Amino acid sequence: MSDSGSLIPISDEQAKAIQEALKTLRGLGGFLEKTFGTVPQDLVGLLGGDWLKVRRAENIARILEKTRERLRARRLETTEPASLSIALPILIAAADESRDELQDIWAALLAAAADPTRAKSFRIAFIDAVKKMDPLDAAVLRGVSEMAGGTISGHHRNEMASQLNVSRDEIDISVANLEKLGLLLASSHPTSGLTAFGREFLRAVSD
Repeated sequence: MSDSGSLIPISDEQAKAIQEALKTLRGLGGFLEKTFGTVPQDLVGLLGGDWLKVRRAENIARILEKTRERLRARRLETTEPASLSIALPILIAAADESRDELQDIWAALLAAAADPTRAKSFRIAFIDAVKKMDPLDAAVLRGVSEMAGGTISGHHRNEMASQLNVSRDEIDISVANLEKLGLLLASSHPTSGLTAFGREFLRAVSD
């Protein structure tokens, strides 16, 4: 089977997978409309050609499920529709993300956008920061937040490398990227650690 409007022909099996993925999104219709003021049909146009739809629909469905779980865990009696200027950029950026660590962060941002206690302090810059993160960056940022004083000395970096089972070089690369994104203070700063932006970001994505 092929779709004349698609750049890459798809098989019957792929077409079935696309339909199943879209069916999953439709099943989230009530949650989407209540929480984000949109319906699944609005999302279909964001998914791209048929050859991409199945993966993007699956990714969005997983992220929305994680978002719903977060809001339920907070026992929020009411949510407010998130601004489309926030929700749509998150969904568009998250559609291509299949890595659990970053899916969790996208879900946390969506939950923050729909949470009346966090929505007012939500910053669009949070979205831009996550776009430029790798999974290890997210783990390092979480690790820094758990350290006393939020510092990240050479000793702390060695400890983190051991805990995450990666090399010290990989930790240093993640730290450098987090500094570039404005989440961590530059290593040359006398009190290296989280910036004000970094602390606000972590408040937004915390459980």
